[in-house]
Amino acid sequence: MRIGEALGLTWSDIDWKKLKINIRRDWVHGQLGRPKSRASKAAVEMHETIAALLQGWRQETPYSTDSDFVFPSFKLHGKQPRLGSMIAQDYIRPAAVAAGVIPEGCPRFGFHNLRHGLSTFLIDNGQDPVVVQRMLRQSHVDMTMHYVHNSPKARKAQAQFIERSLPNGTSLGDWEEGSTEKRDLMRDQ
Repeated sequence: MRIGEALGLTWSDIDWKKLKINIRRDWVHGQLGRPKSRASKAAVEMHETIAALLQGWRQETPYSTDSDFVFPSFKLHGKQPRLGSMIAQDYIRPAAVAAGVIPEGCPRFGFHNLRHGLSTFLIDNGQDPVVVQRMLRQSHVDMTMHYVHNSPKARKAQAQFIERSLPNGTSLGDWEEGSTEKRDLMRDQ
């Protein structure tokens, strides 16, 4: 889910029985608008743990009617969503520091980093890019792959793949510069 979509959520957008979050609007630059694309309007699957956390939050917040924002601005008495930058400052960055993802004082880490990190994690762990694209509700798989970062795990897997692809278990170090074996292998590929 994009930050604007999360900020635009009202309690009526959550289908507790089907465990889905319906994306009907987003909050960008202080205004309610429509979701970014047709793909963005797809409902988001919700895990039971998330549902329980949201139900707990609904019981705790004074803004819990169906028309209230899920993440309200308390300064504005729930009439608008909370600022995304404040959510990042108060919750996302401290959680990332505590988890060892970023160092203390890192100024540039927020909600969007979570989308990139999730994309990379899923692709690194064998998820089909089209499945990830649909989960992120992006229009094109190219955008999904743009989100994926070159992680150490991916680089190691790539090196292992190349090593396994060499004939008879030879390694790159076994070839002399300019050897005919190397040229023949490269020509045959």
